[in-house]
This record gives sequence, C-alpha cells and structure tokens, in this order.
Amino acid sequence: MTAQIDSDADRARYQFQILFETASELSGARYPHKILEAFLLSAQGGVGARGGFAAILGQSEFQLMTRSSLSKSLTPEYAKVLREHLDALGEERKTSFFVPSLQGELCPGKCELLLVCPLDDGQDGVLGLEESLAGRPYDENDKQLVAGLGTLFQLSLRFSLYATRVELLNAELTKQNDTLDRQIYHLSALRDLSGEILRVDMAEVMSTFLLTLLGHFARPQGLLLLHDRASGQIHEISSGLKAKPGLGERDVERLFFLCLAGVREKHLQPLQVEPVEDMGGLAEVALGFAPDRGYLFMLRENLYGVLLLGQSLGTTVSAEDGLLQAFVSQGVLHLKNADSFRTIMSLNDDLARQNEELRRTINELTQAKDHISMLEAAGRRIAGIVHSKAESLTRVRLVDFFLIIVLSLGLALAFNQQNPRGIVLIEPPGPEIPFVTLDEALELIAKEDALLVDARPREFYEREHAQKAVNVPAQLFDLVYMMQMTAEDPERPIVVFGRSVSRRYDRIVATKFLGRDHERVYIIKDVPPLALDGGAQ
Repeated sequence: MTAQIDSDADRARYQFQILFETASELSGARYPHKILEAFLLSAQGGVGARGGFAAILGQSEFQLMTRSSLSKSLTPEYAKVLREHLDALGEERKTSFFVPSLQGELCPGKCELLLVCPLDDGQDGVLGLEESLAGRPYDENDKQLVAGLGTLFQLSLRFSLYATRVELLNAELTKQNDTLDRQIYHLSALRDLSGEILRVDMAEVMSTFLLTLLGHFARPQGLLLLHDRASGQIHEISSGLKAKPGLGERDVERLFFLCLAGVREKHLQPLQVEPVEDMGGLAEVALGFAPDRGYLFMLRENLYGVLLLGQSLGTTVSAEDGLLQAFVSQGVLHLKNADSFRTIMSLNDDLARQNEELRRTINELTQAKDHISMLEAAGRRIAGIVHSKAESLTRVRLVDFFLIIVLSLGLALAFNQQNPRGIVLIEPPGPEIPFVTLDEALELIAKEDALLVDARPREFYEREHAQKAVNVPAQLFDLVYMMQMTAEDPERPIVVFGRSVSRRYDRIVATKFLGRDHERVYIIKDVPPLALDGGAQ
C-alpha cells in the first residue's frame, strides 16, 4: 500500500485501523507461517515499506521465514551473528524491541527497521523492513505501529507454537494409549490361558496352547514340537500350514540344533524359554512356512521343545515381544504339568507291580503285632506280681514307687520300640517354623488367600475339618503334592494345623513344604478345626 497520510490524526487513525485488522486476522490463525505472512504484510503496508522479511530465529538459523525482496539475500551467517547478538542481551529480552546496532551494517539490503519479538524455548520472531516508498525516514509513529504489530505477532505466535506442541503431545499420547490397549489385551489373554488349559493330555494341551497363542497375537501359522531324546518320541502340532511337515527324528534333531545356534543362552535349564534371535538357518529345514519368531525351551532333562510362529497379520510393537515370551513361558508351565501327570501315571503302574513287596511288609507288620501282644501279656503279668507284692506289704516305701516307675517306663519303651507306629521320643532337628495365633491365621486367609492345610490322617479329617482346609497327610505328602500342588505359588502363605498326643503331623508337613521351596509356612496349634473358618462335619 502507498496511501498518502496528510495529517497526524489521519495517520494515527490509519495505524489503529491496521492494528485492529491485524488483530482480527491473527485471532483466527493457527499455523506459524500464516501468522508470519499476516505480520509482514500488515507491517509493510502500515509504514509503506518497499520490502521486508519475517522469520522465526532458532539457535543458529531461521527455522521458518516469509520471503520478500529483502529475504532473498539473507545468509546463514547473518542468522548466526544475529543469534549471538541477541544472546548477549541476556535478561533484557522480554518484550518486542528494535535492534539498532545491526541496521544497515550486517543486515543485507537496505534494512531500516529490525524488530525482535522474544518467544519461548530460545526462539525469537524477527521482522526486517526496507526503506519507505515515500523516501522518508521512519519516525516514532511508524516505530510504534511496528512495535504494536510485534506485540500482536508475539502473542499469536506463542499461542500457535503452544497449540502445535499440544497437538504433537496428543498424537504421542494417542499412540501410547494404543500400545497400552494392546498390552492390556495380551495380558488378559495370558490370564485366560490358565483357564482354558484344564486338560492333562499332552496332545490336547499342545493344541490348545498353540491355537490360543496364534489367535491372540494374530499369527496365522505356527508349529510346536516336543522331542524326548531318551526315548526318541516326537510330539508335533501345527496350525495354518497347507500340509503337515511330518519331520523325522533326524530332521527334528537338525531343527533343534539350528535353533540352539540362534539363541543367546546355549545351556538351557528346565522351564527356561530362550528366543531364537537368528532365524536364518531355519530355511534349511522344510517347514512349509517362513517363521518370524522362534522359542527354544526344555521341560526336563532330555525333553526339549521348540515353538515357531509365522508373520503377524498386523503391525507389531516392541512391547509385544516381552508379552509374547511371557505367554510362551506360561504355556511351557502347562506342558510341564501335562508331562508330570504322565510321569505320575507311570509311577502308579510301577506301584502296581510292587504288590509282592507290599505283601512282605504286611507280613512283617503282623509278626511285629504278635511280638507286641506277647510283651503286653508279659507286662500284665509283671504288673500282677507287683500288685500282689504291694498288697503284702504293710507299709509303702519310696523305693517301691521308684521301682514301679522304672518298670513301667521300661515296658513302655519296649512297647513303643516294637510298635511300627510308636511315638518319637526325641524330636529330630529341623528348620525353625513360626507359630501363629488364630487371629493371625484368619487374617492370612482373608487378606493374602493363604492355603489352609490339614496335616492329620484321612480318618481324622473326615470326622471333623474346616471348610477351606486341604487334607495333606504326612504319609502321603509327596503323592498329594505332585498331583495337586505343583502349580502352587511359592510366595503364597501356607497355614498348617493338626497334631495329636503321639504325632506332630503339622510340623512334619510344614517341614516338607519348606523342602518344596515354599518360604511362608506357618503352624497354628491348640485350635479346633472348626474355629478356623466355621468348618463342617
């Protein structure tokens, strides 16, 4: 614009109109380059400048610029010198100000006005204007107009940059929320896996585990192999393949060695899952698909397993790798339980073949019973003799009581020695097991879901027991633990009760739990079973 201003009043009214129009235009601007264009055009038109430039100055360069005739000759050296000059001003840079020391000397072209508007994060807005079209120098009114426009520019640009940062933060939060939702979904799948695998047959457990994993992680292809190197037995489950691989023992051996070459830890431990980091060597084995993820694990000595998964149908994130390995580790535990159950069934068959040894044991117990009967008869005879002697005496002496006590004690010890179920007179040394009161035991059961164990024999348990109590007799501890409690969390508290005059069943069972790596084991004594949780007959 080249409007001719005849009077100071008209000129002031004109400048106020420009400020008003600029404020209206900047109020709706959201993007920094639009604000720069509006600022430059308003300032250039308001004072009648031939040309100029508006830019955002960063640490050492112009990050964003609106170009005009003057800006064509702007150089990176000029931006660096201007930044050094502004940094030297220190705390003085708070509001918009002119920079007189750089006019005409370092600024290219014929820059007459150079306005700096401090922004946030070490940035500044810069406005440079050439000489006036009228050929007159800029007076104080022109500088006030440019300074007012600079204040509007400073506020608008600060709000624009802040809004841009907010949008970037919102986009980042949205991305993080999507990742978090995916992690929650996979963690829920990990929780549901325990509820889905309720079988003990190895083939059914392998099939359920593989299909559940492929479904939750959107992988259409997968292969699960178990190889017992001692017996040569191979278990194979696949899904999503056009044809079953049908790998022989030699192919399986080769596949396992290729996977072992690709894992970081070469020496596997039972229930240890190692990801196969190098999958390049698996192309040598005809699997029917190209695996994208692989895991090698060992259930027990000479029983190894490998899990191969195909490419995911969707995009994957880094957090999924940890969740996928946790899912595989959970499935390996279920495979171990199925193998343990199979071992238990084999042990039962071995027990059935040992009936002859059990018969011999019964015969020995029968003979011991006869010996005990003879000792009881002898004891009664001696007691009769002692009684008759005592009646023949007119005065009871202290030595008589002592003799009776010694004889009774000797008979009791002999009887207890011959009795297979005799009382243990000297308690064998063992670990120190803490005792808890009734209130402490109820608090452990209510707040920490402690396992309540009745250690008495089965006939005592059936006569009277607590509702929440699990019967684990001391004589059958190993068998009951193997069949029912191998999956128990070692950190879960265990409260054991049940003892009689002749047996401390609770201490025996508590000691066995400690031997199974359960750390929080307590004993509650002198408390009726029904007092623990209301119990039932």
